[in-house]
Amino acid sequence: MQTKITKSNVKAAIKDDKAHMDYLKRDVKDDQRYGGKNKDINQTADEKHITRLAMDVKRDESFMSKHSQAS
Repeated sequence: MQTKITKSNVKAAIKDDKAHMDYLKRDVKDDQRYGGKNKDINQTADEKHITRLAMDVKRDESFMSKHSQAS
């Protein structure tokens, strides 16, 4: 689900995405330790999700910098 980014929620969106990335990184480490038979599949899915979140953060930070200069 994509949340519309505005001046009022951009900081919260970045913070939320970074927290979610941190959780997923810990999940990857857990998969490496205790992954079971679907370890590689779960790890790859988490890593792809981390990449998408990192792109969201980059886009949000770009949005924030463009709109903070206009103020």
